[in-house]
Parts: sequence; C-alpha cells; structure tokens
Amino acid sequence: MRHLGLWLHLLAAVVWLGGLLFQSHVLFPQLKKGGGNQLAARVIRSFRPVGWTALILLVLTGLWNLSRLPPLDQLFRESAGPILALKVVLFLIVLPLAAHRDFKLGSRLARALEAGENSLPLLKRVAWLDRVVLLLGVVLVYLGVALSRGGL
Repeated sequence: MRHLGLWLHLLAAVVWLGGLLFQSHVLFPQLKKGGGNQLAARVIRSFRPVGWTALILLVLTGLWNLSRLPPLDQLFRESAGPILALKVVLFLIVLPLAAHRDFKLGSRLARALEAGENSLPLLKRVAWLDRVVLLLGVVLVYLGVALSRGGL
C-alpha cells in the first residue's frame, strides 16, 4: 500500500509539471509568434482544474506518505529530517505561486487572449512564473526521490 501512495504522488507531479512544461515551452512561445489566441485561452482555462486536481492529490498523498514515516524526533536524527523540512517549505512556497499564476495571472491572460488585446507583457510574466514554479517543482521531485531512496 505504501508504494501506491508513492506512485499516485509521482503521477500527480508528472501531470502538474507536464502541464506547466507544455504551457511554458510549447504554448506560450507559439503565442509570441502570433495566432491561436482562442485555443490558447481554452487550454489555459482547461488546464486549471487538471492542474489543481493534481496539486490537491499531491497534498493528500504527501500527507498520507508523511503519516507513514517514523516519529519526527527520530526522523530529524537521521539525514531525512532536513530534506523533508526543505521539501515542505518549498511546497508551501510553490502553492501560493501556483495559485497566483492560475487564478490571477492566468485568468487575466485568458481574458486578454479572448478579447484580442496585447497580451505579450502578461504572457512574459506568466511564462517567467511558470519557469520558477517548474524549477521548484523539479527540486521537489528530486527531494521526494531522495527521501524515498533513503529508505523512508
């Protein structure tokens, strides 16, 4: 059963990071070249429920995986404690960044694209934020692998 939680956690991370990767490295560069505004707006809006379902699944499976760990005092005597603490702190940074990106900037970008407005400055901000969240997400996956390989 422990492995099921790890696999669900990994699957949710792949879905979430894959969607961000697609938007920031495929969709947004295409938008900078011009065209496809309506389709891009639909993709941005369609990914939000998928991405947030994956993030909620990450939170739930992460909490379940945490419940399977040894007590915290024992954990911090081992090398896994600081890794786990760093992972939790980084995730607490990623969540509000992702929320800002999806619910504020992403919504504004989708509306601007649908209205045919100049969305390049906003597009650049969203793409920059995507790269930051992607980088932090990759670090989180690495820390998760480090924790699982540590025998926890």
